[in-house]
Amino acid sequence: MMNSIMHGRKASLLQKLIGESFYELQDFNVTNVALNDLILSKDGSYAKIYVTFFKDKDRYFEKITKMTPFIRSVVARNWNYKKLPELEFIIDTVEPNANRIEKILKEIK
Repeated sequence: MMNSIMHGRKASLLQKLIGESFYELQDFNVTNVALNDLILSKDGSYAKIYVTFFKDKDRYFEKITKMTPFIRSVVARNWNYKKLPELEFIIDTVEPNANRIEKILKEIK
């Protein structure tokens, strides 16, 4: 039980620190990105970060992917645990899919 609470704290801290790290990226509009979810592996060595970009998706995704080592180094400054996970950014498709399903359901009515 304690372990899952600790795991949740780590994931939530990681998500917060990643969000804050975006402010240090040059030519990056932080209002253009949403961190939707973060899934931390059981052993804490790997994190998948689901993001949504509101415009210039390709350019922003490319930038965030290229800057992952920098983002990790910024996160590391305030990471209080032994191991900092590898980060993988993934474009979240849940939102667009949800909107598409909603639209289909409206059309059926």
